[in-house]
Amino acid sequence: MLAVLGIAVSVALSGCWMAAAQLAPIAASAAEEVGGDAAELAAGVAASTHGEEARAKQYEDARQGAMTSGDNCNQLEVQVPDVIELRRSAAGAPEYRELQISDSLAERQWLPLADSETTPDGWRPAVNFLQMNFTPPLGAVVAESSSSFLAYTPAKVITAADGDRLTAMTTNFGTPVGTFTWNGNYYHYVVTSTLPCYPPPPERLAQDAPAHSGL
Repeated sequence: MLAVLGIAVSVALSGCWMAAAQLAPIAASAAEEVGGDAAELAAGVAASTHGEEARAKQYEDARQGAMTSGDNCNQLEVQVPDVIELRRSAAGAPEYRELQISDSLAERQWLPLADSETTPDGWRPAVNFLQMNFTPPLGAVVAESSSSFLAYTPAKVITAADGDRLTAMTTNFGTPVGTFTWNGNYYHYVVTSTLPCYPPPPERLAQDAPAHSGL
């Protein structure tokens, strides 16, 4: 009985070994394909990562070059401080509109932002805006009979973009003259009578507005 059992085990093991031997080339081929795919994927990921790093470095080099080029207008191509235009309407009420630089590289211009809550030219009442705890009050630094431009940036510089906006503001609009608060945050602001680098939006001056004291 032991002899018969031993022969049976031997035959079984021999059969498994032969089956394994027959399957070995297939397994090896599959392993080679998986290994090749993994290598290609790894190479692709490495190339993609390298490409992203190269693009990030190019952007950073361009940013640094623009911010240190000595051309203040270049700084506005990197970061633009928030800018609004303030004036009095023909009825004498204070109003404002937000401004941005146009996307056209061929013809840069300051343009108003308009939405469903503004006039087609972007104007809206300045009631809430004037209650943002300006120090000194806007009436002390804003002209009464024409438009003024107010640029502002966060008082707390947290990111590189914050620092770029502050630099762009101080070099293009001037040194901040005061602060105001909005949603619990402090902002530096500066007021000018002209916009830097690019043409102003149409109908900038409120020539027909009567003079009133303070804002």
